[in-house]
Amino acid sequence: MSRTVDGQVAPHKRWELLEALRQLRTTSRSALARETHTSRGMVSLIVDEFLREGLVREEGRGDSTGGRPPRLVTFCPDAVLAAGAALSDAHWALVLVNLDARVVHRIETPLRGLTPGHAVHALEAGYTAICRNLGAARLLPGMGLGTPGLVDIRSGEIVTAADRGWANVPMASMVAQALGLPSVIMANRSRVGALAEVWRGAGRGLEDLIYVWIGSGIAAGIVHKGRLYVGANSSAGELGHVTVLPDGPLCGCGNRGCLQQLASGPAIADAARRRLREVPESLIAEMVSEHPERITAQTVFAAAERDDATANELVAQAGVFLGLAIGNLVNLFNPQMVVLGGPVGSSSDLLLEAVRAEVRRRAMAHPLSAAAIRRSDLGAEASAVGAGVLVLQRTLGLLRESAEGA
Repeated sequence: MSRTVDGQVAPHKRWELLEALRQLRTTSRSALARETHTSRGMVSLIVDEFLREGLVREEGRGDSTGGRPPRLVTFCPDAVLAAGAALSDAHWALVLVNLDARVVHRIETPLRGLTPGHAVHALEAGYTAICRNLGAARLLPGMGLGTPGLVDIRSGEIVTAADRGWANVPMASMVAQALGLPSVIMANRSRVGALAEVWRGAGRGLEDLIYVWIGSGIAAGIVHKGRLYVGANSSAGELGHVTVLPDGPLCGCGNRGCLQQLASGPAIADAARRRLREVPESLIAEMVSEHPERITAQTVFAAAERDDATANELVAQAGVFLGLAIGNLVNLFNPQMVVLGGPVGSSSDLLLEAVRAEVRRRAMAHPLSAAAIRRSDLGAEASAVGAGVLVLQRTLGLLRESAEGA
């Protein structure tokens, strides 16, 4: 059955039809019924609701197949906007996206302190500012968040964010209260980045994709059949804590040889500093004016682009560790695509090629034959866009709440 006990159309059926309309753009009710294996009566009921809500509009008549020409309906992507925000080391990136996850407005707002309260205050300021650009657009009454750390998507709590010293932070409820929103949906920034790549980025239209966020840490977002896979308690995708070097460097999680201790942005920079003590004449040292504390992963990539031997060695080393882990992901999940994202993962073609080379050595030929490996098309904006997609995926319920409260 496609109705709930209170007589309303089940949200999953509304979502299924809206998603089909998003893909088809213009179609008839009968064609939509065939496409989604839904009764014509149910399709007519739901499409009439969409017409009232402005999500579709009637667009004349189609070609006749022997009877009366069917009325066509067209998807209206700009009918409503959704707000998404992603937390980085020093700021929030906020976006408003339409129903195609296209960014309509964007803004960054800096953090003035290190506590969760400072983060909420900064987000409140940014949200107020970006909403001034709305004009006549309808904004869904909710927000999606992408944050660092281990995030429980069901409770909206940051269980732990070790690099910030946060634990058990009810961030979703704090933001909802501060911004006066009925719904705040939150996930790790790598998880929501995966959604963004499927909706708007390198993997647009794919159903099985893994997004590997590489920055201050490393994590993976897994999309299966178009939906975010989070696991039993929202922990799926903790790729940074996969062991790739037994008895390697100690990680904050208590294990040794974790991927993020060997191939994250800080790990690449630390490896460069150690290497410079042995090879001080590297171009890396010249680029930071002999101030090794200024070295970042991007410094190493820039030196590698200029064919510095030490930098090339460091990029190849990071590629081996990443490729080893990603090869295992390819074997385990058989994705259509793996996307490298985040401030480190999306910034170097040389790193991408090093990863591809190692994955070819590690992954089985058959699953690898289905898996493209690419850099993110969305770059640093992926997590904020994906946070907006979290809201879009609950569009139907939110629209009903909004209509009832009007």
